[in-house]
Amino acid sequence: MDEFKIKVARIEAAAPSSKGDRVRITFQVEREPLVFQIPILLEMEEFDDTEMIQVARYELHRTFDELRIQTEKWTLSVDDVQLLSNISLRPKT
Repeated sequence: MDEFKIKVARIEAAAPSSKGDRVRITFQVEREPLVFQIPILLEMEEFDDTEMIQVARYELHRTFDELRIQTEKWTLSVDDVQLLSNISLRPKT
């Protein structure tokens, strides 16, 4: 399976929060035929552009790690997938 291509699509100012100014760093994730974007919001604090990208990458990783944990119970074995395929009610073509 091909690896995902992950790139920074945009860096832009976001609406300020009660803590101050924020920046939105949007990542584009691609692996044909799948393409989607994920915005990461950061407080501007004391980060320069390079540091903001590093922190946004960390936050993107943390987001996917949380998704992995939350969806772990959805995991199916190869046998489970085969069983589901065999009981499908859709007509065979």
